[in-house]
Amino acid sequence: MPWAVRALAALRGPVPRQADVAAHRGSRRAESRYPEALAMRIRIVTTEYPPFFGGVATWSGSVARALAGAGHEVDVFAHLGGGESEGGAEAGVPVSRLRGRSWNRWGHVWTAAQVRPRLGRGDVVLATTWPLAVHFAPETRLAVAWHGSDLTRPALIEGREAVARRAVNFPVSRYLGGLVGAPHTVLPYPIEPTTPARRGEALLVVARLNALKGVDRAVRLAARLGRPLVVVGDGPERLRLEALASALDVHADFRGATSEIPWDGTWALALLSRPDADGSGQEGLGLVLLEAAARGIPSIGSGCGGIPEAASVVLLDPEADEVPELPGAGVVQDWLREHHGAARCVAAFERGLDAGGT
Repeated sequence: MPWAVRALAALRGPVPRQADVAAHRGSRRAESRYPEALAMRIRIVTTEYPPFFGGVATWSGSVARALAGAGHEVDVFAHLGGGESEGGAEAGVPVSRLRGRSWNRWGHVWTAAQVRPRLGRGDVVLATTWPLAVHFAPETRLAVAWHGSDLTRPALIEGREAVARRAVNFPVSRYLGGLVGAPHTVLPYPIEPTTPARRGEALLVVARLNALKGVDRAVRLAARLGRPLVVVGDGPERLRLEALASALDVHADFRGATSEIPWDGTWALALLSRPDADGSGQEGLGLVLLEAAARGIPSIGSGCGGIPEAASVVLLDPEADEVPELPGAGVVQDWLREHHGAARCVAAFERGLDAGGT
């Protein structure tokens, strides 16, 4: 789309180079099979990035830091929202913020048009969703992350299959890997155990409040267990869920959309999603389950999508199944160390690129 590139030339923000942020990196390198002389130039392209709060934004920031920590040259290109500067560094990673009109509908087009002229020979482009990958030239060394809704919407199957055939594919779970329809490497989440949260009595939900997230199931579960409920998130179902909690006499604290998650005082995290009849809305993995595990908090999940790969306990029928004894903080954190972490993420990314996604 040469016309788009010309039209957007004036919108290009400053591109911070690695030399501008070297002081932030430090000398520690995560385990990497690449010596420093062979470090890759990786361009992460995303519509969502911190300080924006959301699953793709959190994942993008974590992966960028892990790859940079392993010695790769990483630049991030992300949407310019509100309050960020157009160029700078966050946690030692250069970030270029991109402008564009009608972003919700055409963000992937605006993004690709502004990033393509900045690519160098041999650069690896990591698109955090497949629509971002559509507009890069065939000769681009392209990798795509697959998170969930981008794979579980039947109406989008034709476009996503075309991208999967040409890209190196990195689904975030084995469940999503089975849907990619092309060679792939499952990418562990680069998260490490931290100081365990203080265990309490509350059942915690962190989710968008819509029908697919099954928050009503968590309300009913809290009623069955006689536990208080804390809900972080907002959405169209909030009023109905508040009324349900009141009707079931559940002591519920709806805190709205906030990045301040009250881990202390939590007994367990619940993610009891349910898909639509056509399969839309399957959870790709549930990164919040891993965020909880990092703090030693066990989780209760449904059998939806990739949730069983991350939940401590799975209820096939959340409306009726009894909740078994939950594991302690040490067991939960040991499981996280065995399956995720920065070193595992970097190794899987390098292995996938070497093998072309197999």
